[in-house]
Amino acid sequence: MKFSYISLIAVMLVVTAVAIAGCSGSNPATTSAGSTPASGTSSPASSGSSAVAVGGADLFGNLNYNWVEYKMSTGSGDQAMTIYYKYDKQTGKCSMRFEGAAAANMPANMQNIDCSSKGGQSASNPNQVSSDAQVSCSPLEESVTVPAGTFSATKCTVTSASQGTTSTMWVDKGKFMVKMEASSSQGGSVSMVLNAYG
Repeated sequence: MKFSYISLIAVMLVVTAVAIAGCSGSNPATTSAGSTPASGTSSPASSGSSAVAVGGADLFGNLNYNWVEYKMSTGSGDQAMTIYYKYDKQTGKCSMRFEGAAAANMPANMQNIDCSSKGGQSASNPNQVSSDAQVSCSPLEESVTVPAGTFSATKCTVTSASQGTTSTMWVDKGKFMVKMEASSSQGGSVSMVLNAYG
């Protein structure tokens, strides 16, 4: 059936985006003060300055938001779909909704999905980096415009060898990730932008 194929692709895209972001059902990457930051190979930033290796806890620790909603788009024409992924930090719940021509072919009960984890595991937090990730950030901030507004963000490369993923993230330090472009070793890619927050 067409809707099953489309909905499967949409869910796979969201799962890929969450995996690429380094999300897991584990505790946040805020580690004890004595932990060693993730080692990353320094590479030149786009401005010509050296990047600095930082740990996931340094970048994503103590973020200040109640909820965030990210937007991803896929396909074109009658295969176009926009996926909205919302995570509530206060409750740990997440939800996905699908819009667009392809989403119209999905059953109504699949157009809005509760993606909160079951069985006592925490839901996938898009502002959490896996503990094995190598994070390397530019020392300079960039102006990044997304549907939720314009932010002064730090550009970072996050690589997870265990997940076979590499992503470029722009993070408004102390707040949340505002944009992500990622790829996997299997050849998939995804782009996600901050749509709204509160």
